[in-house]
Amino acid sequence: MTTHDLTRTPPSLLRRARLIFFLVAVVVPIVSTVIGTIVLLAWLPSLPAQVATHWGVDGADAFGPASAYLWILLAVGLGLPAVMAFVTLAAVGDHWGGAARSMGALAAGLSVFATVLTLGSLAIQRELAESADVPGIGGVIALSFGALLVVGAVAWAVQPRVRPESGRVLLPKHVVHIAEGERVVWVATTSMPRAALSALLILLLGLVALAAYMLVTGVQGGWIVAAVVVVVAVAMAATTTFRVRVTPEGFAARALLGWPRVTIPLDEIESARAVDVSPFGEFGGWGWRIAVDGRTGIIMRRGSAIEITRRDRRPFIVTIDGAEDAAALLQAFIDNREATS
Repeated sequence: MTTHDLTRTPPSLLRRARLIFFLVAVVVPIVSTVIGTIVLLAWLPSLPAQVATHWGVDGADAFGPASAYLWILLAVGLGLPAVMAFVTLAAVGDHWGGAARSMGALAAGLSVFATVLTLGSLAIQRELAESADVPGIGGVIALSFGALLVVGAVAWAVQPRVRPESGRVLLPKHVVHIAEGERVVWVATTSMPRAALSALLILLLGLVALAAYMLVTGVQGGWIVAAVVVVVAVAMAATTTFRVRVTPEGFAARALLGWPRVTIPLDEIESARAVDVSPFGEFGGWGWRIAVDGRTGIIMRRGSAIEITRRDRRPFIVTIDGAEDAAALLQAFIDNREATS
């Protein structure tokens, strides 16, 4: 059961935001990539058969055909922005806000970054007699990042400022009454969706297989990959599942490893309610998040969440099944505290 929407983004503003997002996140990368491709193809006759494709501390240390830069341009300048735009449009829905605006700006900046980096890397190699004579790439990298920042800032500025539509308030499924002397505790677990957990597990297994192969065959860097496996495994255990408790003492949530954790004493809580949350639209993603408006929380999925209003601090939110009943119980503890104070 739900009540009214707390806020409503005007449809005309939402349409305008989506249109300008499409222009900066899709049209700009297409135009930038097309221009870069045309220039690259025109330069091919003036380039060595083998061009530098990687620079180390001592200069160019890897070489390949100039066509390699075309695939880099298409992948980074067009492919990544396209994925970012698609994911944003699919995930945000009507909950448009700063996260979507940032993704649009990043997509535009990234496309121009790829174009400038590609063309700059080839420009310094035109008409060279030997590929080994290629100069350093520091200036090109600086120019590329400068282009990313400038274009990203412009793309951010031209998009309208839209505050994300707040989720609906969810009503408890039954009224909670706590008798004098009665102790009631609510305990539940919140986790990432199975699809996300499966993807992370596949990634971890892939890293394990890669580390094992590199260590067994003696490939350099195997211990680095093994260390990455440990870091990823610990991060998964620490951020994918949380145990949530509502007790007469207040609210607590902790990861399976015991950290990170949050404890909010009842005396610090002003109110509690259940709301419907859009992870990407309101928080810019999933995990332990900070929203643009200052709210923090454990955001595992879209749907019901406990929202706790704290004294002198921004609200804390946890997405979890049964949030309506948990929030009602916590509010009952607050009401009893106020009644006896």
